Amino acid sequence: MSSDCWKLHGYDFFFYLYLRPEDWGRRAIDRQRKSLKKALRDLLPDINTSAQAWSGGKDSSEAEKVYFDPWASDEKVSLYYLFNKLKSPDPKPEDVRNRYSREAMRDLLASTASYQIDDCEGLALNGLKTTLYPYQARSASHMIQRETAPQLQLDPRLEIRYSPTGQAYYFGARDGSFLQEARYYETNRGGILAETMGLGKTIICLAVILATKGHLPQIPPAYQLPPPVRERVGSLADVAANIIGRNAIPGIAYINQLEAAEDLDMSRIKNKLEQYRPTYEIPAEVPRMNRSTRIPPPRSLVMCSGTLVIVPRNLLHQWQAEIRKHIHQKMLKILIMDTAPKRGAKRRGGEDADHDMELRSKLPTATELLEFDLILFTRARFEQEIQDGADDQGRRLPSGAPLICQCPYIGASRVRDCSCLAGTQLYESPLKKLHWLRIIIDEGHNFAFGLSNAVQLAKQLQTERRWVVSGTPAKNLVGVEVDLSALEESNSDPSLIRELTLEQRKNFSLDDDNMKGAKALGSLASNFLMVRPWSDSPAVDEGRLDWDDYIYRHEHQYRKTFSGFSNCFLRTLEGLVVKTRPEDVERDIVLPPMKHRVVYLKPCWFDKMTANLFIQVLRANAVTSERSDVDYLFHKNSTKARHSLIRNLRQSNFTWTGFSLEDVGATLETSRKYLDKEDKNCSAADARMLLESCAIVEKLRSSDAWIALSKAHEVGLAIEDWPENSVQSFALVAGNPALIGITQLLEGQSYVDSHILSDDPSYGLFAVGETIKEGLKAIEEADGRRTTHDKEDDEKSMIKTGVPSSCVGVQPLTSKKAPVTPGKPSPKKKNPRTSKPTMNSSVEDPINSPTRTRKRRLTLADELADLPASSPLRTTRVLGTTSAKLTYLMEMVLKHHTEEKIIIFYDGDNAAFYIAQFLEMLYINHRIYARTLDNTTRSHYVSLFNEDPDIRVLLIDVACGALGLNLNAASVVSIVNPINRPEIEAQAIKRAHRIGQTREVLVETLVLEGTIEEAIFNQAKNMSRNEHLEAKTLEDNDKIVNIIQNAQALHVKPDEVDGVAQYALFKAPQQVFGRAGRHKYQKYGQTGADSKLQDPSRTKRARTKNTSPKSTLELRDPPPQNNQGDVAPAVSIFGNLT
Repeated sequence: MSSDCWKLHGYDFFFYLYLRPEDWGRRAIDRQRKSLKKALRDLLPDINTSAQAWSGGKDSSEAEKVYFDPWASDEKVSLYYLFNKLKSPDPKPEDVRNRYSREAMRDLLASTASYQIDDCEGLALNGLKTTLYPYQARSASHMIQRETAPQLQLDPRLEIRYSPTGQAYYFGARDGSFLQEARYYETNRGGILAETMGLGKTIICLAVILATKGHLPQIPPAYQLPPPVRERVGSLADVAANIIGRNAIPGIAYINQLEAAEDLDMSRIKNKLEQYRPTYEIPAEVPRMNRSTRIPPPRSLVMCSGTLVIVPRNLLHQWQAEIRKHIHQKMLKILIMDTAPKRGAKRRGGEDADHDMELRSKLPTATELLEFDLILFTRARFEQEIQDGADDQGRRLPSGAPLICQCPYIGASRVRDCSCLAGTQLYESPLKKLHWLRIIIDEGHNFAFGLSNAVQLAKQLQTERRWVVSGTPAKNLVGVEVDLSALEESNSDPSLIRELTLEQRKNFSLDDDNMKGAKALGSLASNFLMVRPWSDSPAVDEGRLDWDDYIYRHEHQYRKTFSGFSNCFLRTLEGLVVKTRPEDVERDIVLPPMKHRVVYLKPCWFDKMTANLFIQVLRANAVTSERSDVDYLFHKNSTKARHSLIRNLRQSNFTWTGFSLEDVGATLETSRKYLDKEDKNCSAADARMLLESCAIVEKLRSSDAWIALSKAHEVGLAIEDWPENSVQSFALVAGNPALIGITQLLEGQSYVDSHILSDDPSYGLFAVGETIKEGLKAIEEADGRRTTHDKEDDEKSMIKTGVPSSCVGVQPLTSKKAPVTPGKPSPKKKNPRTSKPTMNSSVEDPINSPTRTRKRRLTLADELADLPASSPLRTTRVLGTTSAKLTYLMEMVLKHHTEEKIIIFYDGDNAAFYIAQFLEMLYINHRIYARTLDNTTRSHYVSLFNEDPDIRVLLIDVACGALGLNLNAASVVSIVNPINRPEIEAQAIKRAHRIGQTREVLVETLVLEGTIEEAIFNQAKNMSRNEHLEAKTLEDNDKIVNIIQNAQALHVKPDEVDGVAQYALFKAPQQVFGRAGRHKYQKYGQTGADSKLQDPSRTKRARTKNTSPKSTLELRDPPPQNNQGDVAPAVSIFGNLT
């Protein structure tokens, strides 16, 4: 540093400081002295760097002085704001030097011209059936530009600054360095395709693969050898083929185009090019040398034009469907790698022979892999390749000299029984013998965790281009338009709403959205994308930078203050992410409108009494525990019990049969004993409210209907004109209407419909009913044994005062009923008397109905037959149900299912069972996408729903969410219980409202009017984003807790107590026997592979008293499989739902 001192008018002295850059005089000056660095940092903040002061002028005010900022230039905005404000892709083919890549970009951009010109069919990309939307073509072209024309990007440690004279220099804020010449890194050949969910990321990837078909990666410069010197002059063909290979010219692809266009046979030229396919060697890393050091041979790799695509198992069928939909046959040769079936590693193939899709479980040789354009892996199968270099037992060879065999001798001989590891026993992955053109990870946000086998394997592969495909590259990091999809109908301008939403979330803060989101992006950049200088480079001897050191502004020389994001982070994001802004998408395409409305339903008598029971339990606990100590549900040490009860409370808004008559009596007795105490410590208001709820709940003791349902654990139906000869055996409560459980009704319906051609289809129905009644008695007896067991256990352990054990997580006895599908025999069942329930088991042993004779197999004539017009069975109808939500859902399904496909998001397995059973009664084909199903079955169900016109309804557990699924075959979405998490709800809605949707989408959220559910729903809507983030569960929010603690009992009118007024009635009663359309429903399970995938709603039914989150949906054949790496977590992939 040097200085000049001038005496000027108005100043005592004027100093000009000149700082010598660190890239000057390196030999003479020690740049690493910490004392000098510290002195310079102390001086810099006091220096006025304004141009006016440098020119000798006097600053008019202190505000006009510009002091040097010694810290990184900051971006005082959130990650969400930065992500949504990134520029849309703007590809420039003229900037790409490689002529073949440039032509590929132009082909992509030109393929959209026909979309923009009226009355012109135009040309799509060769091999692509679908014409890309302009924004899709721009994104695909931009991806190719990133891959083939990487730019020089300023070292992230530096930022450009300007001196008072306007001269540019480069400043390293973290180490306080000044440079005159910049340091640059080459941008990454890949990145993150982060187009908003539903905008066609899959077809963009397929377009990129198709446009660059046959392109080869370049040999890395560090391993590139000089041109070979021949012993004699080679032929022109040999020389040309060698040059084409060494320069990564896609000669074979070009020749294939000529052959197709001009009907030529150029096989000789292609064989010559194959003969000179480029290869190179990577020298082995030499360990520390000693006498036993064994230097392994160099690793030889062959350049490969193929693309690896890694997908979650449940999305495999979706990728196959997208390929069939968008790619012409024979245009891509595709290998699909899936895990071997459990019965052996049997090769599977021929599924998509007309699309050149070959399905295997064992990876072919490297030579065979060279023939494929696309290798589609499931993640579980991809992770198996981590076994490279190990034998079947996981053993690997040591790095030193081979050890002397110490194995025991065989008997008395001198021959050793050798089990030492030999090199021939090691598995060598063919993937590591090739240098791949590209690797794409679908739903790649999961690769942010760098310790998984998939990430480690991906790092070991030699790949020129790397892409992560995810609309949510970090948790809660989504396009602003996704968040808006959860809003209810509004007439406001969407662009204005988007800007307001962005402004609300603009400010930077040290919350999980910013900190964990940025960390996830850093993990992707360093562990998978291999972006320099964030990752170790094997070809360059340099260490990796610490991500947190440079992407944040730290206002201290050594400590990390996280004062905001730095300009370096913005530059890094711009170099990684490919994402189109919503306003640019809207210029190219407008999705069909979406109506999102909340449907407020009036609860029926059963719904009201269920709600009042929970309110009674909450009041009894609060008053009798005197809101103190661990007996109180809202005590800090009662979290588990509280969360369990509130979870059950949420699910009870659909239906609930978990309380028994004994539970009611117990809570009433506890309440009255406390109120009769002389030394009670409760206010008059508390006593009055507890007496109020006690008086309401007391009426349940005299309700035959409620008592019957609580014993049978069924959803009840009001049935009109059930056959008189069997009504006593089927009805839980006789009368007209009779109360019959849905399971009992299905048994009766199945029996009558299977005998519909007989003179009297109802003959024998009484015996069926008696068999069912015996089964219900067995369930009741087992329930009694369980209750006794619970009481004995409760005496040994502290329970919450006033709270029945059935409310707070004790697993009740499960009732598994036989399948009701005609022609399906019941599997063998355990004798309930041979097993005892245990408190440690997650599900207790099932209770079995008595053995029944097998029903005869239905014929097509049976399924098409109709009841005679005079048959009294025609008048048997369902008037209503004991659940307002179930009644509304079924009316909605009946209204829409003939023209629209429907998605129903449910919360809790019992809701799924009851809905599925009623759909079965209506003979409406459906599937259940449950969290307990293996990924193969889930994927199969999604494929059926999208492709089979007979499958009209798909039930999806919100806890598994179906992230990444394309379900645009559906145009009606129903959410049974409010999700109350905007980001989770938005993800659910986007399954249907996405590219390819041609119908208006209707989304309905069902809410019971006047209940705790409605109050929580309204409060959740009014919560800010920060409040949602702070509350790990909604019960952590003080306002939500206050709603639950002070819930008011629902008023029950006198005319609701008896008869048909108790039920939620259908607008049009539903016929039970001989319904039309039965033949379509019974098609399911008769042919093909689908016959082995039984719908949970049509097989065993594991139903609980609605108290445990562990209740399961089961498959009969095959049993659920857990594919390691693809198992869906019990917690929602949308977020925490508990």
